[in-house]
Amino acid sequence: MQEVVFLLVLPAREENVGAAARALKTMGFSRLRLVNPQCNHLGERARLTAHGSTDILENAQVYDSLAEARHDISLLIGSAAKKRNVAEDYHRVEDLPEIISAKGDTVHKVGIVFGSEESGLSNEDLAICDLLSTIPMIRKYPSLNLGQAVMVYAVYLSKVSLVYARKKERPAGEDELQVVKQKAAQVLQDVGMDPDGNIYPRIMERLMLMGKDDLNLFHSFCKFYLKKYHNRLK
Repeated sequence: MQEVVFLLVLPAREENVGAAARALKTMGFSRLRLVNPQCNHLGERARLTAHGSTDILENAQVYDSLAEARHDISLLIGSAAKKRNVAEDYHRVEDLPEIISAKGDTVHKVGIVFGSEESGLSNEDLAICDLLSTIPMIRKYPSLNLGQAVMVYAVYLSKVSLVYARKKERPAGEDELQVVKQKAAQVLQDVGMDPDGNIYPRIMERLMLMGKDDLNLFHSFCKFYLKKYHNRLK
């Protein structure tokens, strides 16, 4: 079963962190990571809002940067209220369970990232994410607050746990997604693709959307390619 981790970047209000913890506990999640929090996530207001979910707060891991916080996460999905770049695909939150479930055992840990209450995720943090997502809304203002946004994602992503609960458990295979990403980067580098151009990130984004069968097929291609042109066996 894939583990879903929720990450809050620069959260500034104790109440929002507490509400996020309550949303996670209610929908069956337990993993919360805080990136450079601007408030005390163990403060009185956070605990009061968490209401029966203080264990989520007490077990929350704190990091200095998003890059550090995603160290063991295979698939990192950012959340945003509006598009920053017309060239990027923003996937609807209701589509995420299908996207994640299609990965099968090629992904062991998925991260969902939320930005600060005032400005959301920075362009630098968005660039660290593998995919970007959004909650479709009729109006962009007033937008959902942090606690509400976490609850919406938790409700939809609880379907991932429910799907896996109905399946017979099997041993997890090799975590291949990031391996494939690294090999794809080598191929793109060989053909002179500019990592800062428009096409490179689009190709990498589409790779992140591949299901298990397509990932395995691409992985096989990369193995033949690297053996032929780099004398690599893995």
